[in-house]
Amino acid sequence: MKMTSVSNYLRRSAFAVIVVSALAGCAATPLPAEKISLARDSVERALSAQATQFAPLELRTAQDKLARMEQAIGEKNSVQVHTLAEQIEADANLAEVKANAARKQQVLKQAREGIQVLKQEMLNAPATTH
Repeated sequence: MKMTSVSNYLRRSAFAVIVVSALAGCAATPLPAEKISLARDSVERALSAQATQFAPLELRTAQDKLARMEQAIGEKNSVQVHTLAEQIEADANLAEVKANAARKQQVLKQAREGIQVLKQEMLNAPATTH
């Protein structure tokens, strides 16, 4: 009977050591500094591309996730930081591309309007004869 108690005690102790080691290993996982930097930079690029005006929904999504990532950094939750950093980069890149496309469409529209004005002026100009 005594041998069974010792055996059970050793099993429980081994299990406890494994659980504590696993938890300590999770806590010691370094935060993905490069991913964090890329995520922050991608949001800055989207802001520089005027995503606030041309892609507000996509930018807001990236900014919300950025705030959640900052909180996860404080909590040292490297798995969540890694996941959010990847999502932020994708959302911010989408916002940047969408904003750039919208700005280019706006420039193209203005150029076409300018061409129309020039055409109209040419048609209305008196013919010069030499």
